[in-house]
Amino acid sequence: MKKFIAMIMLAATVLAVVGCGSKSKDNRDSAKTETAPDGSVIQETTMEETNPENGLPLSKQPDPNAPVVDTVVVYAIVNDKMSQVMDSVDELTEQSLLDKLIELGTVGATTKLVSFETEETGETQAAGPGADASTVAIKKGTLVLSDFSAGEGLDEETAKQAVADTFTLNFELSGCDITIQ
Repeated sequence: MKKFIAMIMLAATVLAVVGCGSKSKDNRDSAKTETAPDGSVIQETTMEETNPENGLPLSKQPDPNAPVVDTVVVYAIVNDKMSQVMDSVDELTEQSLLDKLIELGTVGATTKLVSFETEETGETQAAGPGADASTVAIKKGTLVLSDFSAGEGLDEETAKQAVADTFTLNFELSGCDITIQ
């Protein structure tokens, strides 16, 4: 009985492999020609030309007229919870990051940037892959804001922490101190 079951399983496996396999070899360089009902010839090729500069197919080339933007991560309220939101700005500056925080409702529209400074802490850490140097200096930031107001539904301390975390993350700092004038 065991031999019989083993033979049936072997036969089922062979049939599955034969049934699921291809009937002919795929040749990507070959063209497939068919005749349409109206008598015209339809020729279909499977290999698309690629751009030698970037290796992408010609139909998948990036738009040369698209603007170049910087991607930023901003802390904002999403579904009643503080979350990281990826967005873009034309150029990553202190003011553009604050404008994005205002746009997403983390801080009020009256908040103004007075100054933002970074200073090296004197410590270093190992650089990541692709970096020019083997170590990088660790920096700390100081952000001074005026007319600060928290966004709708946020208390002032949570909004300040969201601003500090946003600046720390985007400017690759070890921390950021917020001073309100």
